Amino acid sequence: MAIKTKAIHRPAEEEDGLRVLITRFYPRGVKKDHFDLWLRELSPSIDLLMKYKNGKIEWHDFAAALKHELYSNTDSWETINILNTDARRGGDITLLCYERSNQPCHRHIVRDIIEDPVRLTNFVSKDTDDHEGCHMSSLIPNK
Repeated sequence: MAIKTKAIHRPAEEEDGLRVLITRFYPRGVKKDHFDLWLRELSPSIDLLMKYKNGKIEWHDFAAALKHELYSNTDSWETINILNTDARRGGDITLLCYERSNQPCHRHIVRDIIEDPVRLTNFVSKDTDDHEGCHMSSLIPNK
């Protein structure tokens, strides 16, 4: 199983499959038809996001805090498990966020957690937008 990641500003491609926006805020200039689902429960809290964006915490601390937030939130945990289960069934999924290619982004952390929900430690960020094949089909009926 593999789940793709991509910047929301990059054009949609057929192989993206289900495009899932995982941002806290709606991206400026992006039409709603540019993604299939918006799952805010997979984004960092406003407080955590602002601490990182304002340079008050480093990437390593941000990543650890995000993992804690995701696993402490029932909605996040349920969504991770649904995506993991569905990804194993077939189809494609692409996690979308603001950050451009080659920038650290929480979508890589979320991808790794969805692929292996037990993984909580020893995260190493993948700083590129890799497009590994992924399998998912059942979140949107008739898609």
